[in-house]
Amino acid sequence: MADAEARIQELKERVARAPGSRFFVPLAEEYRKAGRLAESIAALEDGLVAQPGYVAARISLARSYLEAGKVEESMRAFSKALADDPSNLVAAKALGDLHLSRGESLEALKRYRLYRGVSGDGRIDRVIAELESKVSPAPVRPPVEVSVPPPPAFPVPQVEPLSVDEVPVALAEPFVPPGYKPVARPARETDPHDISGVEYERPSIAPGSTAPRLTPGVPSRDLPLEAIASARREDDEIVTRKIRLPEANWPFEAAAPATLLPPPPPPPVPKESDPVAAEAPPDPLREGRTLADLYLQQGHYADARDLYDGLLTAAPGDGELRRLRDEAARQAITVRPPALPDANPARERRLAKIRVLNEWLAMLQKRSETGNP
Repeated sequence: MADAEARIQELKERVARAPGSRFFVPLAEEYRKAGRLAESIAALEDGLVAQPGYVAARISLARSYLEAGKVEESMRAFSKALADDPSNLVAAKALGDLHLSRGESLEALKRYRLYRGVSGDGRIDRVIAELESKVSPAPVRPPVEVSVPPPPAFPVPQVEPLSVDEVPVALAEPFVPPGYKPVARPARETDPHDISGVEYERPSIAPGSTAPRLTPGVPSRDLPLEAIASARREDDEIVTRKIRLPEANWPFEAAAPATLLPPPPPPPVPKESDPVAAEAPPDPLREGRTLADLYLQQGHYADARDLYDGLLTAAPGDGELRRLRDEAARQAITVRPPALPDANPARERRLAKIRVLNEWLAMLQKRSETGNP
């Protein structure tokens, strides 16, 4: 008891320090557990004024109302919580129980169906089935009444069945006009070549008969011996006859052998006296100009300025080179060259090329000064 009172005092101090906080809900729960329902309801009502959408506080208020015997207020609080949160299982189940206790089966069925759909609790299926049978009972079919029509007021004559004679009725004779004489048809002429009317022996299909047994190799009819011998001789001649191709009687000439083409002549062998085209020496001015232009485009203005200075030493009268050199010098002063990491292989190769081109330019300048081409 002392612990509960200490807990209540601590929560009251927190609510006093932070009036807009949610500490009023645990304070109200402690009041309700201690049986101080009036203080619990007062704390919840005061807190919900500042936070009307707090569903947990609304549920706690409905429970306090219910324990205090205020069923109507409790149902209104549960309904408000369910309206703010339609999936709240506590509010749906509590409302179903309250409606069922008051005999409101339809409203209880609605809340129980909502609870069953959200929670999936199958233990409430029996209650839902009972409420469904109570709310909408099975329709009872009315008994089918068979109505018998009343007898007619006037007498109905009885119709006797028709009797059929046992002796069949004879058909009438065909009508023959007077003076009619039948005309005799001429006899049909017999065609000697017509074999349609000739009957052949068909022992294989004649009923009750047996096909005659024939001896192999012996003709079924008596033939002359000369005819048999002649047929055998003809067969032997056909089998033993040899077909020979006629011999060629035209002159046959042998084809001449194919002539072979002469082999192609071998390629000429170069001689020592033949002049060999010498490779053109590299032009240091062109390579230096290309490298300097590339440095200028890539932003290496200091390197481009140095190369242009060497090129102007060899060609001091080139105005385009001087303009590019001035541009590179101006950019080198105003623009900081991009920082390269130490020991960059690409930079080392560029510096090596610059040194080689400077040496070529120095050599060309020395030749121009001495007059040696």
